[in-house]
Amino acid sequence: MLKYSNPTSLSHKALPLEGNFVTVLSVHEGSEGEAHVKEFLSNNEWYGRLITVSNNNNQHYDAMAASDFGFVYDGQMVSAANALHLPVNCMINMRMNQQFYNDYFNRWWNDMNIVCDNSVNKELIGGEAWWGKICDTLAENYVNPSARIQMLRKLNGFVQDGMSFKPLDRSEVRTRDLMVDGQEFTQYHDPMVLAARNMWKDVEAYNSLGEVPSTLDGLKIQIPRL
Repeated sequence: MLKYSNPTSLSHKALPLEGNFVTVLSVHEGSEGEAHVKEFLSNNEWYGRLITVSNNNNQHYDAMAASDFGFVYDGQMVSAANALHLPVNCMINMRMNQQFYNDYFNRWWNDMNIVCDNSVNKELIGGEAWWGKICDTLAENYVNPSARIQMLRKLNGFVQDGMSFKPLDRSEVRTRDLMVDGQEFTQYHDPMVLAARNMWKDVEAYNSLGEVPSTLDGLKIQIPRL
């Protein structure tokens, strides 16, 4: 923000910081994450204008629709951002061995990249997810607005494939939020679960001496069924 705003920018056409550079921060209402964010903001300065929204009344969807670029942690809102035509980068704190298995079996780890089989949403893994890389990515999209159009071209025809494809009983479903009506989504394999299952198969393949627990319960790992 300081690099591209007046008076700290070298450009004579730079806009003032206040009022022109806005950050929208989405938090889950009532969560530990929301409490941590509030504590951090109370003790630290934020450049430009900051707006905090929550999942209450779908404020986070409105924020994504009105934004120019975004970052998502762990990829849980990637499909929603793509459906709302918001270019996003995905960040995850993953070790190299974990990343190897995700790339080996899935090629990507966020769901929309898997659906498209393309790097629609850039994935910042481990050491890539640091403030320098994040700032550079924001700068690239600020000086190159066509990045949004490039993302839309990659998504062409794939957004509908990332949505729910389970037939809905309209005699029961009355609202937009399907979970309120008890209707579940039929989803693609979760990347983390798929990688964990294949890692466990490899472990069992080497379990000839019986020194490794023969069940997941022995390691106190719970993997939900798909």
